[in-house]
Amino acid sequence: MGGKLKAFQRHFLGVQTMGVHGTHNARRVFGYRCFRSSGQAVNVVEVAPRLVQTGLCPSGDQHNARAPPSSGSIMKSMVSKLATGIGFSGLLAAGVGAQSITPSSTTATINIGETITINKTITLGAVGATNVDVFFLADNTGSMGSVVSNAQAGATAVMNNFGAGFQFGAGRYLGDPIEGVTPATAYAQLQGLTSNKALVQTAINSWFASGGGDTPEGNFYALAQVANTATWRVGAQRVLVWLGDATAHTETTTQAQAIAALAAKGIKVVAFNSGTVGNGIDGCYPSPSTGCVPGQATSVVNAVGGSLTHNLTSLSNAAFVAAVNAQISAATSNINLDFFSTLLNPGLSVSFRCTDALGCTNVAAGASRTFAVDITGVAAGVYAFDVGARGVDALENDLITVRGDTVVPEPASMALVGAGLLVVAGFARRRRR
Repeated sequence: MGGKLKAFQRHFLGVQTMGVHGTHNARRVFGYRCFRSSGQAVNVVEVAPRLVQTGLCPSGDQHNARAPPSSGSIMKSMVSKLATGIGFSGLLAAGVGAQSITPSSTTATINIGETITINKTITLGAVGATNVDVFFLADNTGSMGSVVSNAQAGATAVMNNFGAGFQFGAGRYLGDPIEGVTPATAYAQLQGLTSNKALVQTAINSWFASGGGDTPEGNFYALAQVANTATWRVGAQRVLVWLGDATAHTETTTQAQAIAALAAKGIKVVAFNSGTVGNGIDGCYPSPSTGCVPGQATSVVNAVGGSLTHNLTSLSNAAFVAAVNAQISAATSNINLDFFSTLLNPGLSVSFRCTDALGCTNVAAGASRTFAVDITGVAAGVYAFDVGARGVDALENDLITVRGDTVVPEPASMALVGAGLLVVAGFARRRRR
């Protein structure tokens, strides 16, 4: 979007993501909202951690532009937004293929306390999710040598198999803190999620296979740390690729806690076990001889979605790359529709309901589903925000004006109230007689 700025704002934005079952989490995002000198378009051009260093909006961002209510009211609108806060457009790129949300935009005016429902239809693209964050996590203790070597040799080939909407990150784990390992050693993020594949390859190249005390490792601790600390994008489907060969300690982080952390962020787990079914990461703690039931990794995958592949060490490098590619593709071909809004201000309440008879979980590529957005006015103001679903490269734009008036009873309701008052007055007159 070219042209000198008439004005710009710096927003400190807390983006709330919401699923069909409620609100998940919030994080901080920083951005600039640019106004063209013509007053015809508004656009967020930068998201954390980058900051705008120039007085021009990037020319490549015009597809993310949104027209304000009217060109003549741009300064008034800007003052209102500074006072009340505002959502932002353009968090995701333009839609790919058949991906869409209809209607594509909604404009409405409501009173404080009034609720409107907007019925929408979302259609997935031909390959399922196209905005995806993939985080590679590997056990780096001594027995992982062949798996680490295969991952290092094949990481770039895996990443190159996926489109521009994919970002990747990498981390490693060792023993659990209960073993006397410091938390920073037990798990380390080596590269945050990024589109720069070379940086991710460098991080994976730093993986090693050394050390390890007792057989169990910090699997569950690491899974929870990745869920809670990785810089997941608001609009992306989330996949954790987990490589390991030993069962997990449960003292620092229980299996239930690890699953809860993953589920809260909507993360699918694509697990690769060096051992056989019921062994390795699919074993149990402390050991089956104590009466525990094997199936740790199976339980994780069953709870949050994804897949579990056994006998990883038997694969050649080419077979390893093919297996990882296939399982990431499988995890992203079907989507659990997790709706979100970029609304930043509590002046509106926004919630989602799946209204499709087929449900909104495990939705196949190319399929469509209906859902409803309930919007309630809380405080007067003008609110511009987008609605989408994680992994789907499409956004619906909303512009909601909340008047300062509170909802008043409808005329029929007022008539009933009046009739009731007349009855009360009649009783009062009889008593005086």
